[in-house]
Amino acid sequence: MDAGRPLADWRSAAPYEPLAKCGRHGFAWEWLRRSAAYRRAAESADNGTEGLSCFGLYRFEPAGLRALDARPIWRGDADPHVLRAVAAPARDPCDVFDFATLGSLGSYAIGSDGIEHWLWSDGVRQIRLDVVGHSLTQGPVRLHYRIAGFAGAMAPTTTLARLVALIRTGRLIPGLFAAENKATRWALVLRTHDALAAGATQRELAEQFFDIGGVPRWRITAASDRERVRRLVTAARTAAQVDPRHWLDGRFP
Repeated sequence: MDAGRPLADWRSAAPYEPLAKCGRHGFAWEWLRRSAAYRRAAESADNGTEGLSCFGLYRFEPAGLRALDARPIWRGDADPHVLRAVAAPARDPCDVFDFATLGSLGSYAIGSDGIEHWLWSDGVRQIRLDVVGHSLTQGPVRLHYRIAGFAGAMAPTTTLARLVALIRTGRLIPGLFAAENKATRWALVLRTHDALAAGATQRELAEQFFDIGGVPRWRITAASDRERVRRLVTAARTAAQVDPRHWLDGRFP
């Protein structure tokens, strides 16, 4: 993919509407794949891993994939929701699980230290697990979870509850993933960024987003819409300067 090519047609709402269902992981990916540095690195990577850590990933994901189709595996030092565990060979059949039964939901990458970095995702929701010991690819295992302290325990504990539900049902249960009330706004900010990158004017943004049509002297007669556009432009420019990993750790927006 050409690193300068737009990733979506900002004049259509359709490419952005699915993002209203996404959480922070989806927006982190959408902003990362719009980074010129990431797009250049991903195109020249040739399946290598050099430079991946500066993007917070364990493997390059094609920048052409939208959030619902992409499966970026975020590093544990970027994503506080990563759960860590030691996998032991199956002994008690009542307390083991064969992760192969989860089928197409799962993918993984193996780090240089031999740790398996697992992701289960349906495109909207995801669960991340880092595993040492027995490989999850070698049949049923018993997991011993590593959750320590207090301040950093809440996010991985939430992941553990989601993982238990996944193991019991084979699905990522929507009710265990809190909806992001600002997701629709975040999607509009992303669309604004794409419009600016395509050279759109603020007047064009107002016409597309707020249907001001041929309103004359719109900066005066449609002052409220002008202000809404101004705020969107400011938000888009700010978001484009923020490390996408801060979507994951809650430091932005």
